[in-house]
Amino acid sequence: MDGTGELFNPLLKLLPQYLELQVICLNSLCSQKPEEQAFEITSLIGEDEIIILAESYSGFIAYHLSLIPTVNIKHIIFAASFLENPSKLSKLSSLLPLNLIRNGFIPSFILSRFLFAQSNNKYLVSLFLSALKLIDNSTLKQRLKIISNLVAPVKQVSVPCTYVNAKSDYLVSKKSVHLFNELFVNINIVNATGGHFIVQSNPLYFSKLIHGVIAI
Repeated sequence: MDGTGELFNPLLKLLPQYLELQVICLNSLCSQKPEEQAFEITSLIGEDEIIILAESYSGFIAYHLSLIPTVNIKHIIFAASFLENPSKLSKLSSLLPLNLIRNGFIPSFILSRFLFAQSNNKYLVSLFLSALKLIDNSTLKQRLKIISNLVAPVKQVSVPCTYVNAKSDYLVSKKSVHLFNELFVNINIVNATGGHFIVQSNPLYFSKLIHGVIAI
């Protein structure tokens, strides 16, 4: 799951064509509320056994999907996700200069380091900016507001999952993984090199991880 689907391109290029893949774009959903989005997604995935890869904010939606008994989830891979307010920075999201970022006024080397923990990956930065332009400011502000006001859930989940912690994540507190550890009774926590957008920072790692989960 991803806001626009654009950011999964580096990973999709590494996955074999015989895998049945479905990128669920949050922009295509009617609701902006995570709980309602989860129920909306159930109509898109059907009854087949699935593996979910949820990056960042999508992890909160994947959690709510795991609570729906009709969804046949084999495994969830959480990539730098969070289930509550991810950091003190999120409280300042309303001050973000969205138009400056959207129009490329922030130097690429800054965005590259901050988002992907790479010196100056212009391809990933351009991918991020392309995805950003597909989301209007009102939708983005609403999503950021939801993130800043997330309240920690309390229901435990038995669905097997893997939490991938980004070693150089400047947006999500290292404490965020603790809540996953409390709520998911069957969880494996691993570390991977990269920034907050860890799937894009390290697509090869996730390609191998997905193959491993399929083989279980």
